Amino acid sequence: MKDWPEDASTDMVDVVFELDAGTVAPDHAEALAGALRRALPWLDDEPLAGILPLSGLGRGDGFSYVGRRSRLVIRMPIHRSASADSLSGSALDLGGEPLGVGRSSLRPLLPITEVVHSYVVSYGTPDEIEFLAACRAELAKRRIGGEPVTGRARRIQCVDGEVHGFALMLHGLKRAESVAIQESGLGLHRLLGCGLFVPHKSIAAVGE
Repeated sequence: MKDWPEDASTDMVDVVFELDAGTVAPDHAEALAGALRRALPWLDDEPLAGILPLSGLGRGDGFSYVGRRSRLVIRMPIHRSASADSLSGSALDLGGEPLGVGRSSLRPLLPITEVVHSYVVSYGTPDEIEFLAACRAELAKRRIGGEPVTGRARRIQCVDGEVHGFALMLHGLKRAESVAIQESGLGLHRLLGCGLFVPHKSIAAVGE
């Protein structure tokens, strides 16, 4: 890609979409995943693709506000990024609530810091000890260093029940490891927003 940062991932990228003002249900992850799978059927064929939790939402009484700073971010293989442009100008149906999708831009996966954070990582267990053991086993299998630090327990409401997980930070990563974990993620349920990491300035925000 032209002017692509030298140390960025050459396999995966974040496609960032502006959103029209509106509202979404607090538990919208499954509805969003379903709408995007209908719009981009190839998502089911890309195991590393994922949908980051919607950012910039405001809290309402029984719903969440989508404002001008809100963004939809889909992590996907670079070769799929052009086809994602078809979302711009469309309206996703989130269980009867339309979510208008605007312009898109590409955001490279970079080794900005030695700390990465995921809003939620899931291994299907609400037990923190079991969760950490699964994290460490997967990191060891992939030969990725860094120390995992758990934050708040998270639950995602789905039709078939709750998905359990925890906020997670990894610190002490080497530059190549930082990119690798952003590319591959950890755990289950990428399309529900789980297991996707972004760079973070410090380990202080693990509980946020």
